Amino acid sequence: MAIAQDGDGHTIPIAYAIVEGETSDAIGIMSFAFDIYHKTSCGPSQDAVKWLDDIPKEQWLQAYDEGRRWGHMTTNRFECMNNVLKGTRNLPISSLVQATYYRVTAKFEERGTHAQAMMTPGLIYSNTIIQNLSKEREMSNSHEVVIHNQAHSIFTVKELVRPPNGRPVGTFKVDLDKRWCDCGEFQALHYPCSHVFAASSFIHRDYMMYVSSKYTLQCIFDVYKEEFPAIPLQSYWPEYNGIELCHNPAMRRDPKGRPQSTRIHTKMDQREKNTHTKKCGLCRNEGHSKNKCPYRTDAPNRN
Repeated sequence: MAIAQDGDGHTIPIAYAIVEGETSDAIGIMSFAFDIYHKTSCGPSQDAVKWLDDIPKEQWLQAYDEGRRWGHMTTNRFECMNNVLKGTRNLPISSLVQATYYRVTAKFEERGTHAQAMMTPGLIYSNTIIQNLSKEREMSNSHEVVIHNQAHSIFTVKELVRPPNGRPVGTFKVDLDKRWCDCGEFQALHYPCSHVFAASSFIHRDYMMYVSSKYTLQCIFDVYKEEFPAIPLQSYWPEYNGIELCHNPAMRRDPKGRPQSTRIHTKMDQREKNTHTKKCGLCRNEGHSKNKCPYRTDAPNRN
């Protein structure tokens, strides 16, 4: 599944593919992420540094992605779509496609109606961006600003209070004309960070001019305004003359017993063995459970 995100933080499915299962190719991204964690968490080494240097920075560093990811540093945001498509995984192909189509149709209609209702009282931006801007504006009150040019576009913004995320205080260059801040949040998120807020307020400039139009309710509504056509009765479908696909009998699931998982396990799935001995929940002795505890007052006599 390929996904995107609207200006209100909602995940949008934009493409689907039905595959056999989790294969080695599909699991490669997860293994890549785990390898990065493993090699960097064991302490810096020349091998780890060289290994990271061989990977283009725009592929794994938010500071170098030029805003293409819009602040996202993970590839598994599609997991949140599991709730929408819950219960469809084990359906036959035709039923799976049909259920997915109707559920996505309902979700698009729901979100489009909500965005349209939000615009009725005259609101322009989504609640998510308004809340984020409010937090950035509050943090900007503790910044110190210095102007560096007559055009009032380049500033130095000094933090006087430690940010809530725990990062040490710092001094950052802000270029309003180039929409740049050294902290990187302005470029990555496409709306003003606290340093841009401080610079804009210092020269009495409207900070909303630096908020991307993707966060407007109109833009969000445009995402969901396209309607999904109703599927007619099958007898009205046009005749199909293409390739006829047949199922592989060897891949039929055995009706007996529990289904066997075909998921490929990696190092992330390995669990440490439990070395603790199980004890009774009543007497805390080993060798039996609380259901068979000889000290239970309601237990029958056991020989």
